[in-house]
Amino acid sequence: MKPYLLHPAAVHFPLALLITGLGLCAVDARSKRPPWTADAASWLLWLGTASAWAAAGLGLLAARTAPHAPPAWETLADHRTLGLWTAAMFTLLSAWRFFRPSWAPRLFLTAWIAASAVLVSAARLGGELVFAYNMATAANEP
Repeated sequence: MKPYLLHPAAVHFPLALLITGLGLCAVDARSKRPPWTADAASWLLWLGTASAWAAAGLGLLAARTAPHAPPAWETLADHRTLGLWTAAMFTLLSAWRFFRPSWAPRLFLTAWIAASAVLVSAARLGGELVFAYNMATAANEP
């Protein structure tokens, strides 16, 4: 088995969980909202954060084991940095949501939007590594 193939399989979980959670957090910020949205957004945040750390760990493994494309090294470094920033930002949001769930809901939503922008930027660079540089694809296999 090629261990670097675990990272692309794992990255979709934080994307799906955290972006869906952002949508529920936005719904929860409204004055008239279903009562379950706050709990659902919290669980999506916590599960998405855990999956972001799993994806980051598997990404570090992939960076060590995948066939490299030297022109992609700068993009790979930026992708790694943004991936770790994503996990860290969502960890802070998770702690905020756990310890102060109702404190400054609009500020919390704004912070979640900012963290999601970093997440999407990391994902875009990951796609660039695969589709522009053929990193870890059959076209780049030794």
